Amino acid sequence: MSQLKLRAALLVGAATLVLSNGAFAQSDTAAAPPKHHHHATTGSDRLDLLERRLEQQAEEIHQQAGEIQALKAQVGVAPAAAPSQVTADQFQALQSEVHEQAAAEKKQAVVTFTPQTPYQHQKSQPTISSRDGRWTFSPVVMVQGDYASYSKGQPLSTPGTDNLKSAGENIRRARIGFQGTFDKDFGYAFIYDFGGSNGDESYQAYAGAHSGGSTYTASTGQGTGPHIYAGWVSYKGFLDPVTFRVGLMSPPANLGDATQSDDLLFNERPSPSQISRALDADESREAVGFIGNGDIWNASLFMTGDTFGKGALIAPQTTYGGGQEAVVGRVAIAPVQDRASNFNIHLGGNFGYVIHPQESTSTSSPYATSYNIDFSDRPELRVDNVTFLNTGNINANSAYSAGVEGAVSWGPLLVQGENFWYGVERKNPAANVTNPSFSGWYVEGSWVITGEGHQYNMANASFVRPSPDRPFNPANGDWGAWELAGRYSSTDLDYATTSTVSGEPILGGVQNIWTAGLNFYPNDILRFMLDFQHVQLRDIGTPGNDGQYDTINIRTQVSF
Repeated sequence: MSQLKLRAALLVGAATLVLSNGAFAQSDTAAAPPKHHHHATTGSDRLDLLERRLEQQAEEIHQQAGEIQALKAQVGVAPAAAPSQVTADQFQALQSEVHEQAAAEKKQAVVTFTPQTPYQHQKSQPTISSRDGRWTFSPVVMVQGDYASYSKGQPLSTPGTDNLKSAGENIRRARIGFQGTFDKDFGYAFIYDFGGSNGDESYQAYAGAHSGGSTYTASTGQGTGPHIYAGWVSYKGFLDPVTFRVGLMSPPANLGDATQSDDLLFNERPSPSQISRALDADESREAVGFIGNGDIWNASLFMTGDTFGKGALIAPQTTYGGGQEAVVGRVAIAPVQDRASNFNIHLGGNFGYVIHPQESTSTSSPYATSYNIDFSDRPELRVDNVTFLNTGNINANSAYSAGVEGAVSWGPLLVQGENFWYGVERKNPAANVTNPSFSGWYVEGSWVITGEGHQYNMANASFVRPSPDRPFNPANGDWGAWELAGRYSSTDLDYATTSTVSGEPILGGVQNIWTAGLNFYPNDILRFMLDFQHVQLRDIGTPGNDGQYDTINIRTQVSF
Protein backbone atom coordinates (compact mmCIF):
# COMPACT_ATOMS: atom_id res chain seq x y z
CA MET A 1 0.00 0.00 0.00
CA SER A 2 2.83 2.40 0.84
CA GLN A 3 4.49 1.64 -2.53
CA LEU A 4 1.21 2.47 -4.28
CA LYS A 5 0.98 5.79 -2.49
CA LEU A 6 4.61 6.56 -3.32
CA ARG A 7 4.02 5.69 -7.00
CA ALA A 8 0.88 7.80 -7.09
CA ALA A 9 2.69 10.75 -5.53
CA LEU A 10 5.48 10.47 -8.10
CA LEU A 11 2.91 10.33 -10.91
CA VAL A 12 1.19 13.46 -9.54
CA GLY A 13 4.55 15.27 -9.50
CA ALA A 14 5.40 14.11 -13.00
CA ALA A 15 2.00 15.06 -14.34
CA THR A 16 2.27 18.50 -12.78
CA LEU A 17 5.68 18.92 -14.39
CA VAL A 18 4.34 17.83 -17.78
CA LEU A 19 1.40 20.23 -17.43
CA SER A 20 3.66 23.12 -16.61
CA ASN A 21 6.00 22.20 -19.47
CA GLY A 22 3.01 22.14 -21.79
CA ALA A 23 2.09 25.63 -20.69
CA PHE A 24 5.65 26.83 -21.16
CA ALA A 25 5.75 25.10 -24.58
CA GLN A 26 2.59 26.97 -25.54
CA SER A 27 4.20 30.22 -24.57
CA ASP A 28 7.40 29.36 -26.39
CA THR A 29 5.50 28.36 -29.55
CA ALA A 30 3.59 31.57 -29.61
CA ALA A 31 6.75 33.59 -29.13
CA ALA A 32 9.06 31.66 -31.50
CA PRO A 33 9.82 33.18 -34.92
CA PRO A 34 8.36 31.29 -37.96
CA LYS A 35 10.62 28.64 -39.47
CA HIS A 36 11.63 28.77 -43.12
CA HIS A 37 10.29 25.89 -45.28
CA HIS A 38 11.62 24.79 -48.68
CA HIS A 39 8.12 24.70 -50.19
CA ALA A 40 5.89 27.72 -50.41
CA THR A 41 2.94 28.10 -48.02
CA THR A 42 0.15 30.64 -47.95
CA GLY A 43 -0.97 32.76 -44.93
CA SER A 44 -4.14 30.74 -44.51
CA ASP A 45 -2.15 27.49 -44.41
CA ARG A 46 -0.03 28.81 -41.58
CA LEU A 47 -3.12 29.89 -39.61
CA ASP A 48 -4.73 26.46 -40.06
CA LEU A 49 -1.54 24.79 -38.78
CA LEU A 50 -1.43 27.05 -35.72
CA GLU A 51 -5.08 26.40 -34.85
CA ARG A 52 -4.55 22.59 -35.05
CA ARG A 53 -1.55 22.82 -32.71
CA LEU A 54 -3.47 24.91 -30.18
CA GLU A 55 -6.39 22.47 -30.24
CA GLN A 56 -4.01 19.55 -29.79
CA GLN A 57 -2.30 21.18 -26.78
CA ALA A 58 -5.65 22.06 -25.20
CA GLU A 59 -6.76 18.44 -25.53
CA GLU A 60 -3.53 17.23 -23.95
CA ILE A 61 -3.93 19.66 -21.04
CA HIS A 62 -7.51 18.49 -20.50
CA GLN A 63 -6.39 14.83 -20.43
CA GLN A 64 -3.54 15.60 -18.00
CA ALA A 65 -5.92 17.44 -15.71
CA GLY A 66 -8.23 14.41 -15.63
CA GLU A 67 -5.34 12.09 -14.83
CA ILE A 68 -4.24 14.34 -11.99
CA GLN A 69 -7.72 14.35 -10.45
CA ALA A 70 -7.84 10.54 -10.68
CA LEU A 71 -4.42 10.20 -9.02
CA LYS A 72 -5.48 12.58 -6.21
CA ALA A 73 -8.57 10.47 -5.60
CA GLN A 74 -6.37 7.33 -5.29
CA VAL A 75 -4.16 8.92 -2.60
CA GLY A 76 -7.13 10.44 -0.73
CA VAL A 77 -6.61 14.09 -1.61
CA ALA A 78 -9.91 15.95 -1.91
CA PRO A 79 -10.27 17.93 -5.10
CA ALA A 80 -9.94 21.65 -4.65
CA ALA A 81 -13.14 23.60 -4.79
CA ALA A 82 -13.45 26.06 -7.57
CA PRO A 83 -12.64 29.58 -6.36
CA SER A 84 -15.70 31.70 -5.82
CA GLN A 85 -15.97 35.21 -7.17
CA VAL A 86 -15.75 37.98 -4.46
CA THR A 87 -18.15 40.80 -5.10
CA ALA A 88 -17.38 44.48 -4.42
CA ASP A 89 -19.86 44.54 -1.53
CA GLN A 90 -18.25 41.50 0.07
CA PHE A 91 -14.80 43.09 -0.22
CA GLN A 92 -16.02 46.34 1.36
CA ALA A 93 -17.61 44.44 4.24
CA LEU A 94 -14.41 42.49 4.85
CA GLN A 95 -12.35 45.70 4.79
CA SER A 96 -14.69 47.36 7.32
CA GLU A 97 -14.40 44.35 9.60
CA VAL A 98 -10.61 44.57 9.51
CA HIS A 99 -10.72 48.28 10.35
CA GLU A 100 -13.14 47.71 13.22
CA GLN A 101 -10.93 44.98 14.64
CA ALA A 102 -7.86 47.25 14.45
CA ALA A 103 -9.76 50.08 16.16
CA ALA A 104 -10.95 47.74 18.91
CA GLU A 105 -7.39 46.57 19.58
CA LYS A 106 -6.19 50.18 19.81
CA LYS A 107 -8.81 50.88 22.49
CA GLN A 108 -7.70 47.96 24.61
CA ALA A 109 -5.63 49.05 27.64
CA VAL A 110 -2.02 47.94 27.93
CA VAL A 111 -0.15 47.87 31.24
CA THR A 112 3.61 48.37 31.01
CA PHE A 113 6.41 48.75 33.53
CA THR A 114 9.13 51.18 32.54
CA PRO A 115 11.98 52.97 34.36
CA GLN A 116 10.88 56.10 36.24
CA THR A 117 13.26 58.09 34.01
CA PRO A 118 15.25 57.06 30.91
CA TYR A 119 18.33 57.07 33.14
CA GLN A 120 17.28 54.28 35.50
CA HIS A 121 17.70 50.54 35.04
CA GLN A 122 14.73 48.99 36.79
CA LYS A 123 11.22 48.93 35.35
CA SER A 124 9.49 50.27 38.44
CA GLN A 125 7.02 52.77 36.92
CA PRO A 126 3.63 51.20 36.04
CA THR A 127 1.74 52.84 33.16
CA ILE A 128 -1.70 52.09 31.74
CA SER A 129 -2.03 53.14 28.11
CA SER A 130 -4.00 52.61 24.93
CA ARG A 131 -2.30 50.38 22.37
CA ASP A 132 -1.44 53.36 20.19
CA GLY A 133 0.03 55.24 23.18
CA ARG A 134 -2.18 58.30 22.75
CA TRP A 135 -3.76 57.88 26.20
CA THR A 136 -1.64 57.11 29.27
CA PHE A 137 -2.14 57.00 33.03
CA SER A 138 0.65 56.57 35.61
CA PRO A 139 0.30 56.55 39.40
CA VAL A 140 2.69 58.76 41.37
CA VAL A 141 3.85 57.90 44.88
CA MET A 142 6.56 59.56 46.97
CA VAL A 143 6.86 59.22 50.74
CA GLN A 144 9.70 60.69 52.81
CA GLY A 145 9.91 60.21 56.55
CA ASP A 146 12.46 62.11 58.67
CA TYR A 147 13.86 61.82 62.16
CA ALA A 148 16.25 64.44 63.54
CA SER A 149 18.19 65.10 66.71
CA TYR A 150 19.39 68.60 67.71
CA SER A 151 22.47 69.28 69.82
CA LYS A 152 21.04 72.41 71.48
CA GLY A 153 17.57 73.56 72.45
CA GLN A 154 18.75 77.19 72.61
CA PRO A 155 21.57 77.89 70.15
CA LEU A 156 21.48 81.73 70.27
CA SER A 157 23.26 84.03 72.68
CA THR A 158 20.08 86.00 73.47
CA PRO A 159 17.79 83.76 75.58
CA GLY A 160 14.18 83.31 74.66
CA THR A 161 14.30 84.25 70.99
CA ASP A 162 14.05 80.74 69.53
CA ASN A 163 13.92 77.24 70.93
CA LEU A 164 14.69 74.04 69.05
CA LYS A 165 13.34 70.58 69.70
CA SER A 166 15.78 68.13 71.20
CA ALA A 167 14.52 65.59 68.66
CA GLY A 168 11.53 65.03 66.43
CA GLU A 169 10.10 63.40 63.36
CA ASN A 170 8.15 64.53 60.32
CA ILE A 171 6.46 62.99 57.30
CA ARG A 172 8.19 65.43 55.01
CA ARG A 173 6.29 64.43 51.87
CA ALA A 174 3.54 61.90 51.24
CA ARG A 175 2.51 62.53 47.66
CA ILE A 176 -0.06 60.37 45.92
CA GLY A 177 -1.55 61.14 42.54
CA PHE A 178 -1.43 60.44 38.84
CA GLN A 179 -0.15 61.90 35.60
CA GLY A 180 -0.23 61.06 31.91
CA THR A 181 -1.39 62.12 28.46
CA PHE A 182 -4.66 62.21 26.54
CA ASP A 183 -5.12 62.36 22.78
CA LYS A 184 -1.32 62.29 22.44
CA ASP A 185 -0.62 66.04 22.57
CA PHE A 186 -2.26 66.88 25.92
CA GLY A 187 -0.79 66.16 29.34
CA TYR A 188 -2.17 66.26 32.87
CA ALA A 189 -1.18 65.75 36.49
CA PHE A 190 -2.93 65.78 39.84
CA ILE A 191 -0.89 65.07 42.97
CA TYR A 192 -1.95 65.55 46.58
CA ASP A 193 0.58 65.82 49.40
CA PHE A 194 -0.63 64.29 52.66
CA GLY A 195 2.66 65.10 54.42
CA GLY A 196 4.31 68.32 55.42
CA SER A 197 2.72 68.72 58.84
CA ASN A 198 4.88 71.44 60.40
CA GLY A 199 7.31 70.91 57.59
CA ASP A 200 6.05 71.72 54.13
CA GLU A 201 8.38 74.25 52.54
CA SER A 202 5.74 75.92 50.39
CA TYR A 203 3.76 77.27 53.31
CA GLN A 204 5.35 79.45 55.94
CA ALA A 205 2.55 80.44 58.30
CA TYR A 206 4.67 80.00 61.39
CA ALA A 207 6.41 82.26 63.86
CA GLY A 208 10.00 83.34 63.35
CA ALA A 209 12.32 86.05 64.58
CA HIS A 210 12.81 89.02 62.27
CA SER A 211 14.36 92.50 62.22
CA GLY A 212 12.15 93.67 65.06
CA GLY A 213 14.23 91.72 67.56
CA SER A 214 12.75 88.99 69.70
CA THR A 215 9.20 89.53 68.43
CA TYR A 216 7.65 87.18 65.92
CA THR A 217 5.85 87.52 62.63
CA ALA A 218 3.64 85.15 60.71
CA SER A 219 3.08 85.08 56.97
CA THR A 220 -0.36 85.21 55.39
CA GLY A 221 -0.10 81.71 54.01
CA GLN A 222 -2.75 79.07 54.65
CA GLY A 223 -0.45 77.10 56.89
CA THR A 224 1.34 73.80 56.87
CA GLY A 225 0.01 70.32 56.36
CA PRO A 226 -1.75 68.40 53.58
CA HIS A 227 -2.35 70.33 50.38
CA ILE A 228 -2.61 70.03 46.60
CA TYR A 229 0.92 69.71 45.30
CA ALA A 230 0.13 69.86 41.58
CA GLY A 231 -2.90 70.02 39.31
CA TRP A 232 -2.30 71.11 35.72
CA VAL A 233 -2.96 70.41 32.05
CA SER A 234 -0.58 70.95 29.14
CA TYR A 235 -0.44 71.00 25.35
CA LYS A 236 2.49 70.29 23.06
CA GLY A 237 1.26 69.45 19.55
CA PHE A 238 2.39 72.03 17.00
CA LEU A 239 4.37 73.86 19.73
CA ASP A 240 6.89 71.00 19.90
CA PRO A 241 9.56 71.17 21.39
CA VAL A 242 7.80 73.71 23.62
CA THR A 243 4.92 72.80 25.96
CA PHE A 244 2.18 75.11 27.21
CA ARG A 245 1.10 74.44 30.80
CA VAL A 246 -1.54 75.96 33.09
CA GLY A 247 -2.71 75.16 36.61
CA LEU A 248 -1.06 74.51 39.97
CA MET A 249 2.59 73.53 39.63
CA SER A 250 6.18 74.22 40.61
CA PRO A 251 7.61 76.38 37.80
CA PRO A 252 11.38 75.87 37.48
CA ALA A 253 13.16 78.68 39.33
CA ASN A 254 16.79 77.49 39.48
CA LEU A 255 18.99 74.39 39.36
CA GLY A 256 18.24 73.34 42.92
CA ASP A 257 14.53 73.83 42.30
CA ALA A 258 14.58 71.92 39.00
CA THR A 259 16.15 68.94 40.80
CA GLN A 260 13.23 66.75 41.83
CA SER A 261 12.65 66.27 45.56
CA ASP A 262 13.46 62.54 45.37
CA ASP A 263 16.73 63.28 43.50
CA LEU A 264 18.22 65.80 45.97
CA LEU A 265 21.65 65.03 47.41
CA PHE A 266 20.45 66.01 50.89
CA ASN A 267 17.20 66.17 52.83
CA GLU A 268 16.45 69.74 51.73
CA ARG A 269 17.45 72.20 49.04
CA PRO A 270 20.11 74.73 50.07
CA SER A 271 18.63 77.87 51.64
CA PRO A 272 19.81 80.25 48.86
CA SER A 273 17.97 78.12 46.27
CA GLN A 274 14.87 77.79 48.45
CA ILE A 275 14.63 81.55 49.09
CA SER A 276 14.75 82.14 45.33
CA ARG A 277 11.98 79.63 44.55
CA ALA A 278 9.81 80.74 47.49
CA LEU A 279 9.58 84.28 46.12
CA ASP A 280 7.55 83.43 43.00
CA ALA A 281 7.74 79.71 42.21
CA ASP A 282 7.75 76.68 44.59
CA GLU A 283 5.03 74.03 44.70
CA SER A 284 1.26 74.57 44.44
CA ARG A 285 1.87 77.84 42.63
CA GLU A 286 -0.86 79.18 40.37
CA ALA A 287 0.95 79.52 37.05
CA VAL A 288 0.65 79.65 33.27
CA GLY A 289 3.49 79.56 30.79
CA PHE A 290 5.83 77.64 28.53
CA ILE A 291 8.66 75.15 28.98
CA GLY A 292 10.72 73.36 26.36
CA ASN A 293 14.06 71.81 25.56
CA GLY A 294 16.25 70.64 22.70
CA ASP A 295 19.39 68.51 22.59
CA ILE A 296 21.53 71.02 24.49
CA TRP A 297 19.11 73.68 25.78
CA ASN A 298 16.24 74.12 28.20
CA ALA A 299 14.12 77.24 28.71
CA SER A 300 10.98 78.21 30.60
CA LEU A 301 8.90 81.31 31.25
CA PHE A 302 5.85 81.45 33.54
CA MET A 303 3.45 84.01 34.90
CA THR A 304 2.74 83.11 38.52
CA GLY A 305 0.32 84.06 41.27
CA ASP A 306 0.00 82.87 44.85
CA THR A 307 0.41 79.39 46.17
CA PHE A 308 -2.96 77.67 46.16
CA GLY A 309 -5.22 78.83 49.00
CA LYS A 310 -3.06 81.79 49.91
CA GLY A 311 -4.72 85.21 49.80
CA ALA A 312 -5.21 88.40 51.76
CA LEU A 313 -6.57 87.68 55.21
CA ILE A 314 -8.95 90.62 54.90
CA ALA A 315 -10.30 91.94 51.61
CA PRO A 316 -8.06 94.82 50.51
CA GLN A 317 -9.37 98.35 50.46
CA THR A 318 -8.28 98.90 46.86
CA THR A 319 -9.78 97.63 43.62
CA TYR A 320 -6.96 95.11 43.17
CA GLY A 321 -7.82 91.53 44.03
CA GLY A 322 -5.07 91.01 46.56
CA GLY A 323 -2.98 88.18 45.10
CA GLN A 324 0.64 88.31 44.04
CA GLU A 325 1.64 88.60 40.36
CA ALA A 326 5.10 87.63 39.19
CA VAL A 327 7.21 86.34 36.31
CA VAL A 328 9.77 83.56 36.66
CA GLY A 329 12.15 82.31 33.97
CA ARG A 330 15.13 80.04 33.49
CA VAL A 331 17.58 79.26 30.67
CA ALA A 332 20.14 76.45 30.71
CA ILE A 333 22.53 74.84 28.26
CA ALA A 334 24.55 71.63 28.40
CA PRO A 335 27.21 72.05 25.68
CA VAL A 336 28.92 68.80 26.69
CA GLN A 337 26.95 65.58 27.24
CA ASP A 338 28.55 62.14 27.11
CA ARG A 339 26.37 59.31 28.37
CA ALA A 340 29.13 56.72 28.14
CA SER A 341 31.50 58.52 30.55
CA ASN A 342 28.76 60.59 32.26
CA PHE A 343 30.75 63.72 31.48
CA ASN A 344 28.32 66.63 31.44
CA ILE A 345 28.68 70.40 31.74
CA HIS A 346 25.69 72.52 32.79
CA LEU A 347 25.48 76.32 32.63
CA GLY A 348 22.41 78.42 33.34
CA GLY A 349 20.75 81.54 34.60
CA ASN A 350 17.43 82.31 36.29
CA PHE A 351 15.34 85.25 37.40
CA GLY A 352 12.12 86.05 39.20
CA TYR A 353 10.31 89.37 39.36
CA VAL A 354 7.31 90.17 41.54
CA ILE A 355 5.29 92.72 39.59
CA HIS A 356 2.69 93.20 42.29
CA PRO A 357 3.17 91.90 45.86
CA GLN A 358 0.30 90.36 47.77
CA GLU A 359 -1.94 92.81 49.63
CA SER A 360 -2.86 92.62 53.29
CA THR A 361 -5.01 94.97 55.34
CA SER A 362 -4.49 95.69 59.01
CA THR A 363 -7.25 94.74 61.44
CA SER A 364 -7.15 98.01 63.38
CA SER A 365 -7.46 101.69 62.57
CA PRO A 366 -6.44 103.19 60.20
CA TYR A 367 -6.90 99.84 58.42
CA ALA A 368 -3.98 100.46 56.11
CA THR A 369 -3.24 98.15 53.20
CA SER A 370 0.37 97.03 52.77
CA TYR A 371 2.15 95.10 50.03
CA ASN A 372 4.57 92.85 51.87
CA ILE A 373 7.60 90.93 50.70
CA ASP A 374 9.72 88.85 53.05
CA PHE A 375 12.70 86.54 52.54
CA SER A 376 13.04 83.64 54.96
CA ASP A 377 13.92 79.96 55.26
CA ARG A 378 14.38 77.28 57.87
CA PRO A 379 17.91 75.89 58.30
CA GLU A 380 17.75 73.22 55.55
CA LEU A 381 15.74 70.91 57.78
CA ARG A 382 11.96 70.67 58.33
CA VAL A 383 11.62 68.65 61.50
CA ASP A 384 11.52 71.84 63.60
CA ASN A 385 9.52 74.94 62.60
CA VAL A 386 11.94 77.52 63.96
CA THR A 387 13.12 80.01 61.34
CA PHE A 388 16.30 81.96 61.95
CA LEU A 389 16.67 83.67 58.56
CA ASN A 390 13.84 86.20 58.19
CA THR A 391 13.85 89.77 56.90
CA GLY A 392 10.37 90.41 58.21
CA ASN A 393 7.75 92.13 56.07
CA ILE A 394 9.00 94.85 53.74
CA ASN A 395 6.35 97.13 52.20
CA ALA A 396 7.25 96.90 48.52
CA ASN A 397 6.37 97.95 45.00
CA SER A 398 8.25 94.98 43.58
CA ALA A 399 10.92 92.39 44.33
CA TYR A 400 13.35 90.24 42.40
CA SER A 401 15.74 87.32 42.52
CA ALA A 402 18.47 86.45 40.03
CA GLY A 403 20.93 83.61 39.88
CA VAL A 404 23.64 81.87 37.89
CA GLU A 405 24.08 78.09 37.75
CA GLY A 406 26.96 75.74 37.05
CA ALA A 407 27.50 71.98 37.33
CA VAL A 408 29.90 69.28 36.12
CA SER A 409 29.57 65.50 36.33
CA TRP A 410 32.17 62.90 35.39
CA GLY A 411 31.59 59.24 36.02
CA PRO A 412 30.59 58.83 39.71
CA LEU A 413 31.48 62.47 40.57
CA LEU A 414 29.16 65.48 40.63
CA VAL A 415 29.74 69.12 41.59
CA GLN A 416 27.13 71.88 41.28
CA GLY A 417 26.62 75.37 42.65
CA GLU A 418 24.60 78.57 42.32
CA ASN A 419 24.91 82.23 43.30
CA PHE A 420 21.85 84.40 44.02
CA TRP A 421 20.97 88.05 44.44
CA TYR A 422 17.70 89.25 45.94
CA GLY A 423 16.24 92.74 46.21
CA VAL A 424 13.18 94.85 46.97
CA GLU A 425 11.92 98.19 45.71
CA ARG A 426 10.31 99.79 48.74
CA LYS A 427 6.84 101.32 48.57
CA ASN A 428 6.63 104.90 49.85
CA PRO A 429 9.93 104.78 51.76
CA ALA A 430 10.81 107.46 54.29
CA ALA A 431 13.44 110.05 53.45
CA ASN A 432 16.94 108.62 52.87
CA VAL A 433 15.73 105.00 53.20
CA THR A 434 17.28 102.92 50.40
CA ASN A 435 16.13 99.73 48.71
CA PRO A 436 17.55 96.61 50.38
CA SER A 437 19.46 93.81 48.65
CA PHE A 438 20.63 90.39 49.86
CA SER A 439 22.65 87.45 48.61
CA GLY A 440 23.36 83.74 48.97
CA TRP A 441 25.35 80.94 47.39
CA TYR A 442 26.13 77.26 47.76
CA VAL A 443 28.29 74.50 46.34
CA GLU A 444 27.65 70.77 46.73
CA GLY A 445 29.08 67.56 45.38
CA SER A 446 29.00 63.80 45.65
CA TRP A 447 30.97 60.65 44.92
CA VAL A 448 29.05 57.44 44.24
CA ILE A 449 31.39 54.92 45.81
CA THR A 450 29.99 51.95 43.86
CA GLY A 451 30.65 53.64 40.50
CA GLU A 452 27.22 54.75 39.31
CA GLY A 453 26.63 58.40 38.45
CA HIS A 454 24.04 61.15 38.50
CA GLN A 455 22.85 61.24 34.88
CA TYR A 456 21.90 64.56 33.32
CA ASN A 457 18.27 65.06 32.29
CA MET A 458 17.92 67.74 29.61
CA ALA A 459 14.11 67.78 29.99
CA ASN A 460 14.57 69.37 33.44
CA ALA A 461 18.14 70.64 32.96
CA SER A 462 19.14 68.92 36.20
CA PHE A 463 20.63 65.68 37.50
CA VAL A 464 18.77 62.57 38.64
CA ARG A 465 19.67 60.20 41.45
CA PRO A 466 21.93 57.18 40.75
CA SER A 467 20.37 53.94 39.55
CA PRO A 468 22.09 50.90 41.12
CA ASP A 469 23.89 48.70 38.60
CA ARG A 470 23.51 45.82 41.06
CA PRO A 471 20.31 46.21 43.13
CA PHE A 472 20.49 45.07 46.73
CA ASN A 473 20.59 41.27 46.93
CA PRO A 474 23.09 40.00 49.53
CA ALA A 475 22.58 36.39 48.44
CA ASN A 476 24.24 37.28 45.13
CA GLY A 477 26.77 39.64 46.67
CA ASP A 478 24.93 42.74 45.40
CA TRP A 479 24.73 45.73 47.76
CA GLY A 480 23.02 48.49 45.74
CA ALA A 481 24.59 51.94 45.30
CA TRP A 482 26.34 53.97 48.01
CA GLU A 483 27.20 57.66 47.93
CA LEU A 484 29.11 60.25 49.95
CA ALA A 485 28.03 63.90 49.63
CA GLY A 486 28.99 67.30 51.01
CA ARG A 487 27.65 70.87 50.83
CA TYR A 488 28.36 74.38 52.06
CA SER A 489 25.73 77.12 51.85
CA SER A 490 25.87 80.76 52.90
CA THR A 491 22.92 83.17 53.08
CA ASP A 492 23.11 86.83 54.08
CA LEU A 493 19.80 88.61 54.75
CA ASP A 494 21.33 91.58 56.58
CA TYR A 495 21.17 95.05 55.02
CA ALA A 496 22.58 98.37 56.22
CA THR A 497 22.95 97.05 59.75
CA THR A 498 25.03 100.04 60.85
CA SER A 499 22.80 102.68 59.26
CA THR A 500 21.38 105.37 61.56
CA VAL A 501 18.50 106.14 59.17
CA SER A 502 15.24 105.11 60.78
CA GLY A 503 13.58 102.17 59.03
CA GLU A 504 16.55 101.34 56.81
CA PRO A 505 18.44 98.56 58.63
CA ILE A 506 17.23 94.99 58.11
CA LEU A 507 18.60 92.28 60.38
CA GLY A 508 17.42 89.19 58.54
CA GLY A 509 20.42 87.25 59.80
CA VAL A 510 23.38 85.39 58.37
CA GLN A 511 23.33 81.59 58.11
CA ASN A 512 26.17 79.28 57.10
CA ILE A 513 25.64 75.51 57.01
CA TRP A 514 28.11 72.67 56.52
CA THR A 515 26.44 69.36 55.57
CA ALA A 516 27.83 65.86 55.09
CA GLY A 517 25.73 62.93 53.96
CA LEU A 518 25.71 59.21 53.26
CA ASN A 519 23.10 57.89 50.81
CA PHE A 520 22.15 54.25 50.23
CA TYR A 521 20.14 53.21 47.15
CA PRO A 522 19.04 49.54 47.41
CA ASN A 523 17.11 49.90 44.13
CA ASP A 524 15.31 52.53 42.07
CA ILE A 525 12.41 52.77 44.54
CA LEU A 526 14.06 52.90 47.96
CA ARG A 527 16.59 55.33 49.41
CA PHE A 528 18.02 55.80 52.91
CA MET A 529 19.81 59.02 53.87
CA LEU A 530 21.98 60.03 56.82
CA ASP A 531 22.85 63.74 57.07
CA PHE A 532 24.97 65.69 59.54
CA GLN A 533 24.66 69.50 59.76
CA HIS A 534 26.72 72.16 61.46
CA VAL A 535 24.73 75.42 61.50
CA GLN A 536 26.32 78.83 62.20
CA LEU A 537 24.08 81.85 62.89
CA ARG A 538 24.78 85.59 63.19
CA ASP A 539 22.67 88.71 63.84
CA ILE A 540 19.43 86.81 64.22
CA GLY A 541 16.85 89.55 64.86
CA THR A 542 19.29 91.81 66.71
CA PRO A 543 23.01 92.61 66.30
CA GLY A 544 25.26 90.12 68.03
CA ASN A 545 22.55 87.51 68.51
CA ASP A 546 24.77 84.68 67.30
CA GLY A 547 24.94 80.93 67.84
CA GLN A 548 25.58 77.50 66.41
CA TYR A 549 24.30 73.95 66.72
CA ASP A 550 24.50 70.50 65.09
CA THR A 551 21.87 68.10 63.80
CA ILE A 552 21.73 64.49 62.69
CA ASN A 553 18.89 63.55 60.38
CA ILE A 554 17.75 60.18 58.97
CA ARG A 555 15.37 59.87 56.02
CA THR A 556 13.58 56.89 54.49
CA GLN A 557 12.24 57.43 50.97
CA VAL A 558 9.91 55.44 48.72
CA SER A 559 9.34 56.84 45.24
CA PHE A 560 7.89 55.61 41.96
